[in-house]
Amino acid sequence: MKRDPYKHKETYQAWKEQIDELGYIEGISKENSDLILKYIFDMELGMNVSKKSSKGARSYIRLNNLKQRMIFLSKNLKK
Repeated sequence: MKRDPYKHKETYQAWKEQIDELGYIEGISKENSDLILKYIFDMELGMNVSKKSSKGARSYIRLNNLKQRMIFLSKNLKK
């Protein structure tokens, strides 16, 4: 069993519950929010990954990192 001392799984699941309640990501446009959510949820299932990378779902560390980067880029491109 893998240990998660930094609570990446809990962080991701709490964010996902917040998204389930709202239906979108706050602070960015609805279109960008929909695209980011679709991409993150695909990565959670392991869909649409590169042929060169390993198959399967991505780790919670990776999902949190992708989520943060995509939201940051979306907010800054808006400016």
